[in-house]
Amino acid sequence: MHIRLPGQESPITVRGTGHAAALLAEKWPVTYGLAFENALASFAAVSEGELQADEAREAFIDAADAAGVRWSSEGEY
Repeated sequence: MHIRLPGQESPITVRGTGHAAALLAEKWPVTYGLAFENALASFAAVSEGELQADEAREAFIDAADAAGVRWSSEGEY
């Protein structure tokens, strides 16, 4: 998956749930709201073996949509 954060010219390739969680915690443009909180919680649940990575990916996509972060599975926007 690829995302493009506001203000960045180059897309970021998200390399797994740990990387996605770090992006949310360190670079995400909107750090509040239900979608953001659900995504963070889902990554914690994956690390504890309580949730599948695919479900956390969907939560990450929801957080991206809520924050206006462009994303693509194919690398195109």
